[in-house]
Amino acid sequence: MGELQKAIETITYRSNIFPKKEFRVITENQEEALPYLRAALDKAIQEKDDLDPDYMLHFYALFLLGQFQDTSSFQEIIELVSLPSDTVDYLLGDAITEGISDILYNTYDGNLTLLEQMVTDKNIDEFIRGNVINVLGQLYLDGRLGKSELKNFLSRKIHEAGEYDFLFNKIADVICKCHFVDMLPEIRYMFDNGLMDEGYLGEYDSCVDLMFEYDEDEQNFCESPIDAARILSTWAMFKEGEKSGSAELSEKDFEKMVRAMERMSNTSVHKKKIGRNDPCPCGSGKKYKFCCMNKPKEPVDDIETPEERRKWLESYPAVGGEHKPGRIYLEDYYDRTSIDIDQILYLGIMHRPGLIWERNEEKENMRTKQYLYLAYQKASELAERENVTSFTDFDEKHSIHYRSREWAGMLLELLKKAGDKEAYKEVQTWVKKMKG
Repeated sequence: MGELQKAIETITYRSNIFPKKEFRVITENQEEALPYLRAALDKAIQEKDDLDPDYMLHFYALFLLGQFQDTSSFQEIIELVSLPSDTVDYLLGDAITEGISDILYNTYDGNLTLLEQMVTDKNIDEFIRGNVINVLGQLYLDGRLGKSELKNFLSRKIHEAGEYDFLFNKIADVICKCHFVDMLPEIRYMFDNGLMDEGYLGEYDSCVDLMFEYDEDEQNFCESPIDAARILSTWAMFKEGEKSGSAELSEKDFEKMVRAMERMSNTSVHKKKIGRNDPCPCGSGKKYKFCCMNKPKEPVDDIETPEERRKWLESYPAVGGEHKPGRIYLEDYYDRTSIDIDQILYLGIMHRPGLIWERNEEKENMRTKQYLYLAYQKASELAERENVTSFTDFDEKHSIHYRSREWAGMLLELLKKAGDKEAYKEVQTWVKKMKG
């Protein structure tokens, strides 16, 4: 028996030791190995739930065919992962969520219709369909799928929906990471209609942040090429993977995270005396004497110092300034007044990380109330200046992270709780006017 046949025989059935040597042999004999790998997929498709539970060749074949970028097996892979959910789970286990998007992408044969049909077919496992959304996103990033084509397809899926589906978390993720700003109303629609899980990307304001976020090393939706041995050798199903497992490392990482959160929540940025020739704390880059030294104090300074505000606006989307090619900025879509009001709302509403047992709810509510009241003052002045008489019209022109009806309602609750009767009556009058 030849070396390749021995390698194939060794990986045909389950073992708790990763077959590193056999994977190397198969990789070195790719063309000769392909018929065996394709046949393993056929066997799994034909036998389904009757397949020997210790049979593993079809499982390894998926990753190896992805590594070999074997487009001839694409439709066969589609057929396998389109089997009923329980069957796919029996045949592939964790591969449903861990590697299918990379495998489909690397074996993609150009049949876009087949991918779109998978997304539409609710009989297919929801995680598989979600992985297909990743593939579509990657095809767009590669320039192999047009922007309008992808956006129209995603929009149709959203508005055809009737109930929550994991698929829509993936759709929102792709919309944000592809920076389709004009599809923010579709994300809002999904939240409003309970189609998404807030635990996946966060609430709507987090999605707005993600829309304008760029990593220095921008992440793709799918990895290409893939190394099957590298991926699988770390899985917990193998003893080697268990030995290299990181229970102790994870514990250390957790402790590190807790310490970082403690530093962030406990370290306040206090106002300090600024010299005339020091850099201005507003961040302009000018000397203090040539910038803000003689400017009148802003109302927002009564809530938090400029340094403290900058700390909590670090995750706020980039407004503008020096533009990097290919990136989008808030000022490309919103006017400066809208951004100023939105930043005030963001400072008051956006979740600030910290340890639950160290939170001061009364202090947080006071800060939120002050920011929201300041936002109300600016928003009401803007609405009067522009003759805007409804929350809907105001949001259409100026809303970024938060809807005016919602934050105004939050402000009323905080004012009522604090016993600020005069301010409550003032805001309530405006709310009634804006509700029509």
